[in-house]
Amino acid sequence: MLTSIFLSFLGAVGVFLIVLSLTHKRKPVGFDRIARLTGENEGVRQFPADPGEGPLKTFRKQGLAAAIAQADLPVTPTGFIRVGLIIDLLAFLATFLLTGAIGVSILMGFIGLILYVQWLYQRRNGKRIEYEEVLADMCDRLGVGAQLYGSLKGAMSHAAEMAPWVAKEDFVYITGQITSGASIHGAFEEVQRARRSYSLDLLVDTLAVWSKRGATIPLQQILSPLSTTIRETASERRRMHSELSGVRNQMRIVAVAPVILVALLRFSSPALAQIYASPSGELIQMAAYLLALVGFLLSTQALAKVARVLEIEEA
Repeated sequence: MLTSIFLSFLGAVGVFLIVLSLTHKRKPVGFDRIARLTGENEGVRQFPADPGEGPLKTFRKQGLAAAIAQADLPVTPTGFIRVGLIIDLLAFLATFLLTGAIGVSILMGFIGLILYVQWLYQRRNGKRIEYEEVLADMCDRLGVGAQLYGSLKGAMSHAAEMAPWVAKEDFVYITGQITSGASIHGAFEEVQRARRSYSLDLLVDTLAVWSKRGATIPLQQILSPLSTTIRETASERRRMHSELSGVRNQMRIVAVAPVILVALLRFSSPALAQIYASPSGELIQMAAYLLALVGFLLSTQALAKVARVLEIEEA
């Protein structure tokens, strides 16, 4: 019986090593094109701290509210935390009913909470891609609006009216700020702070330069190259996200493998169930789950570094 427990522990170590091996996947083929689109120079370019970074850094720098806003979740930070605590409790109760082990149940509740936070950041990254794609369309709408109405206010009103729902609230707010007399940078400031999008920053700077020079050049002519660049960059980011989806699925499967393995061993033999219910058995289970958790977090961190490939250093 002790041999079975020892073999389970070795299996957990093997799972941990497999998860680590997933972090060394071959660089996707789209990365070379990404570098060309963004003009990246190896050894010179640096990345901002926020996009694609882990939960702890974002909590420290901006707080939970920023991550929720970027993920477009219709909840407050208090509501998000309340749901997280419910998930924590449910995971604890489910594990306790299956195992009767207090220590393992507490650990599984903690893991459930971590997975819930990770889901938030995966959703946030997906929304980033969607927002970038919409920004390219907004450049085209601004150009058409400027051609129709001959002013920045008219262009912003037209763009806000025709904006998809992903960016509609942002541009309605910006239009209101410009109409009330705010400068371009002042009107976009809150949205830029919430979105932290380099493409949005480029759009703001372009509009500011166009406005200061008296709008002597058609805005559509100026925004057309920017729209093309944003659209191509968003397309490569979408491709990169798709290429990494297989790695994410493997990572999730491997992360839950120790739990499935222990559950099968417990239900396959009453003797093994008694051993796993003992203090030493609980320690073995906790060690296995902790190894899987560490492997999952390391893999997530590696994927977050990959997600920063398209990000540019903040001014």
